[in-house]
Amino acid sequence: MTDIRIATADERQLCYDIRTQVFVDEQNVPLDLEIDEHEDECVHFIARIDGQPMGTARLMDKGYAKLQRIAVSKDARGTGLGRALVQAMLDRAMELGKSEARLDAQVYAIPFYEKLGFKAEGPEFDDAGIPHRLMRKKL
Repeated sequence: MTDIRIATADERQLCYDIRTQVFVDEQNVPLDLEIDEHEDECVHFIARIDGQPMGTARLMDKGYAKLQRIAVSKDARGTGLGRALVQAMLDRAMELGKSEARLDAQVYAIPFYEKLGFKAEGPEFDDAGIPHRLMRKKL
């Protein structure tokens, strides 16, 4: 059974642990870029499968909903958890009255986000040594 909700202050470390595993350990993103000065401005989400923390993401209010740091542990990939995390973030963004969601997608993940209604815009850009593109979705 999957449970996705806004993380409590105590659960934030679990979110950071998942992000460190996925982005720092697997993708070699420097830790000081991954855990940044915006953490306290964001709404953090935690996803559990059968009680185990397996995914996380954060939502930043920039006048639009900025979806960030979407990470799913290796053992939970392909289960639909990433899709469910994104939907939980979109639901929250609509509750907050946002009319648009944006994210910076790693290029390999663009097809995943396109299936969720996002459209890629603009050129590729480098973020922490990984090619990305801006993606947008009207809410």
